[in-house]
Amino acid sequence: MTTPGEGRALAALGMPPAEIEALSMARLRAAAPVALPPPPADEVALRIAYAAGDPALLGELSVPVEAVEAAVAALARGAAVICDVAMVAAGARARLAALGVEPLVAVEAAERPLPAALGAATRAAVEASSRSARGLLALAGAMGGAVVAVGNAPTALLALLDALADGAPAPAAVIASCCGLVAAAEAKELLLARPPAPAIVVRGTRGGSAVAAAALNALAALAAARSGAGHSAP
Repeated sequence: MTTPGEGRALAALGMPPAEIEALSMARLRAAAPVALPPPPADEVALRIAYAAGDPALLGELSVPVEAVEAAVAALARGAAVICDVAMVAAGARARLAALGVEPLVAVEAAERPLPAALGAATRAAVEASSRSARGLLALAGAMGGAVVAVGNAPTALLALLDALADGAPAPAAVIASCCGLVAAAEAKELLLARPPAPAIVVRGTRGGSAVAAAALNALAALAAARSGAGHSAP
């Protein structure tokens, strides 16, 4: 057992960041409880599990190649990115900036008026719900062709599904990693049952803002590699 002090703990257990990343990816691949999706979706799945520090999470992921390709294509052309909360946006802002994209944050748009095109019942439901749900629908005008990442609030995902069913413009892709013990698993299963757009989903109760940011970062890195912007490594 290493005794901390005089740099011993860091010298014994620490590694350069690039080595930590490479070893982590190798350990995730070795410990994966299920077959990984084909490239480039495997990189996105591994980044999600890396952010969570949990190889078992790989068994809860739905990361279709078509969803990855749709999101990467949207990001490469500079499409809008809509995040439910500021933590998701903060975690991905640097990578998105390399593509010339500044993420929109739903919770920060909660005071904006709702689009008139929303159905009356959906408008009433969202007025009684969370700020992130209301803000997400207030940004519906930017949603067409966008990448929407819901990393925190199941209510935001439910509102998104209602709005899209009512005819709101469809995003290019959806990332759903909202976590919690109430409605999170159910909201994500609704998305998977009738996806209004290609979707990357962390099933069950786990996920969170860091996981959504990790997915965005992996997708942005793939988009940058294809467009020649920024660095190619996720």
